[in-house]
Amino acid sequence: MTKFYNLTKMLAAMMFRKDSPIIPDGAIPPMSAEGIILSRVRSLTKERKINTAENLLFDSFDRRKPVYMAIALDFYAHLSMLEEKELEDADFSVEEIGQGIADMMNFYKIKLAIKKPTNVSGEDKNGK
Repeated sequence: MTKFYNLTKMLAAMMFRKDSPIIPDGAIPPMSAEGIILSRVRSLTKERKINTAENLLFDSFDRRKPVYMAIALDFYAHLSMLEEKELEDADFSVEEIGQGIADMMNFYKIKLAIKKPTNVSGEDKNGK
């Protein structure tokens, strides 16, 4: 699941100029609305109530407050560090991590352009 951690890391770098998708303790005031959501999402995740945590997160999204996108990146980065068995035991899957990241990106209107690889001659793999 390194690919999802790397994706959250890349998005954190692009969107927030951060080296890590993990939000350091104290970076968000704990008694703020955002701090309470972060704390609750982390607590639910530790309790392996991952679906509930994800629902709370998505219910909190606000296009005017990108801090919730940072909380989502933190959430999915933490999930990507779990073993597949741990996710399955929590009624969650690796595919749901990818879908959640995609849904978050869609909500915040983040688009990534992926360029087709070309060979040395400048042609794509179909010879064009």
